[in-house]
Amino acid sequence: MNAAWRGQLLPIATDLVLPIALFYGLRAAGFSQLHALLLGAVAPALRLVWGLVVRRRIDRLGAFVLVIIGLSIALIPITGSPRVLLAKDAWVFAACGVGVLLTLFGKPVMFSLARMLSGASTHHDWDERWATSEPFRRVWRRLTVVWGVALLVEAVLQVVLAFTLPIDLVPVLSTAQWVLALLLLQVASQCYVRRPRVAAVLG
Repeated sequence: MNAAWRGQLLPIATDLVLPIALFYGLRAAGFSQLHALLLGAVAPALRLVWGLVVRRRIDRLGAFVLVIIGLSIALIPITGSPRVLLAKDAWVFAACGVGVLLTLFGKPVMFSLARMLSGASTHHDWDERWATSEPFRRVWRRLTVVWGVALLVEAVLQVVLAFTLPIDLVPVLSTAQWVLALLLLQVASQCYVRRPRVAAVLG
């Protein structure tokens, strides 16, 4: 496995798979729900701290996630419930949704991402089409609105799951739910841009 793949898989393993595995492994070993959740949150937090202290590099979203983990843990003694830690992902989705929608005041994030993935040789052409074609701009604005609103809805769903389901079910079900939601968003986006009228606009 090359370094690029390892760089992509490590965050997925530490932020997605490892916390769930730790939670259910610790629960099977007899740990309380609170202690299992706290220790499960350590893995992504340690990765972020590693990037900040050792490599002196951390992205803004990573820093935000670290703050959310810290605040969630700090609120547990106040609320008396570990459910605030279960709902921490909702803050991340809400922040991402707001951030996505705010890009509508400039070049929408979906335009920027698609242009980046299309290759550097097409950047000038995309900028020119953005400046001259209203249908072209409308496509990327619509996609950005859909993603922004969907992320906000996902944030609400994460809170509902965290505070209504049995605690032992929440880690795996909430993770599966948002992974499915993101996959459906991706599929819906691809179906939209492949529609004949939209594809004609995008060229």
